[in-house]
Amino acid sequence: MISRVYYYTYLLRALVYLLPFFAFAMAAYVRFGSIWLWDVSSVVPQYYIILLAFTEFAWVLAANYYKLSSVSDLFWEYTGIRAAFLACFATLLLQTALLVFVKPLIVSRIFILLSNAILFLSVVATRNFFRLTSASSSWPRKCERILVVGTDQYARRSVNLLRRIPFFHCEVQAYLQLPGQPVLVQNAPVIRTTELFHLESLNFDEIVVAIPAKRYLQVASVLDTLQNFGKPVRAVLDLGPRLAVREKLFQVGRLQMMNLAISPIESFAYTVLKRTFDLVFASLGVVILSPAFLAIAVLVKLSSPGPILFRQERVGRNGKSFTLLKIRTMHCATTVESNTIWTIKSDPRCTAIGATLRKFSLDELPQLFNVIRGEMSLVGPRPERPHFVAKFRTDIQKYNLRHCCQVGMTGWAQVNGLRGDTSISDRLQHDLYYIRNWSFGLDLQIIARTMFTALRNENAY
Repeated sequence: MISRVYYYTYLLRALVYLLPFFAFAMAAYVRFGSIWLWDVSSVVPQYYIILLAFTEFAWVLAANYYKLSSVSDLFWEYTGIRAAFLACFATLLLQTALLVFVKPLIVSRIFILLSNAILFLSVVATRNFFRLTSASSSWPRKCERILVVGTDQYARRSVNLLRRIPFFHCEVQAYLQLPGQPVLVQNAPVIRTTELFHLESLNFDEIVVAIPAKRYLQVASVLDTLQNFGKPVRAVLDLGPRLAVREKLFQVGRLQMMNLAISPIESFAYTVLKRTFDLVFASLGVVILSPAFLAIAVLVKLSSPGPILFRQERVGRNGKSFTLLKIRTMHCATTVESNTIWTIKSDPRCTAIGATLRKFSLDELPQLFNVIRGEMSLVGPRPERPHFVAKFRTDIQKYNLRHCCQVGMTGWAQVNGLRGDTSISDRLQHDLYYIRNWSFGLDLQIIARTMFTALRNENAY
């Protein structure tokens, strides 16, 4: 069973990983009339080789993150168009960043767009072809003969689900009934634990333990006998609706541990892809918006006495404090006052220019430097002051869970109108939704919605 899963997984993964080479070849033929770029006098082939190597690296990251190379997710989707689009879009963004930062790299923009379009179409076609052929009854597949431990409703449901796996065909040779178990299965003989000698006459390839967790102790009495057959022994796990094992088991030294965290924030995609995106686009933002920074600085300096930047302690990931940067929008006050007083609508402490800056969230722009320094992300729960964190932790259950990920300049709560003097409980629910359902696509969606939210200036004060 596992070998069959591995076979299909490696085959699909190899096909998906090789697609950038196919896309580059087709794009070169369409754009330049030849796959062999050394025959094209108008291009520098080495530049395209560098771009291909970088694209392959970016594509592997994106394909793994969006599970385009995963067999387990292949049969859960309809067409895979959404995942393919997001993976290609992420690859295109990284290619764009490469061309921006590596100026000498001169590559046809039409070629890049063509290659990504071909990559998108080819990955959708590959996965759909793989899905259709794997699910086809005429597709050759080895029949796995299994012995099922369990005879109750749990075993019957497990066998039904096994038979529905598209690339897997199984035949139940017998069911092993544990003491006190009802017999709710059919179409195969049932053997009691007192009649284990009957197993000698059976011809099976694997043993599947399909019993509820409360009966695991009963298996121990027959496990030695089952292992003596020299066949693989698998267990069907059901840990309840709140726990899932997929990508949760990992080895630490001699300990095997299960991750029960509520989010994917320890994944490679979160720690590498998200950080790369933050660093690239925060740096671009600082460069592009530098004239706006200068103009705002002059206006703030002329409007009221005091510094241009406002620095305030905030609580970030894992409860660590950092200094948050903002454009000063209020008259200077004591540190105690600024750290403990909640901002309200038409706050009298705001300066004339400050009210306008807060209305369109322009005062938040210096936080791009916090993002570059790794203290914040472009997207995440908004960081709060230590005084209010201590208060909310006491008053609101699970409030501190929002600090298990990187805080952000904008977040799911903010684009849903929860800014300013709005319900902290509602904000927390939106923050926890973001943590549980984080994806690179969700980050892009939040960034896009933030632009419209800022223009509407709803609850921004």
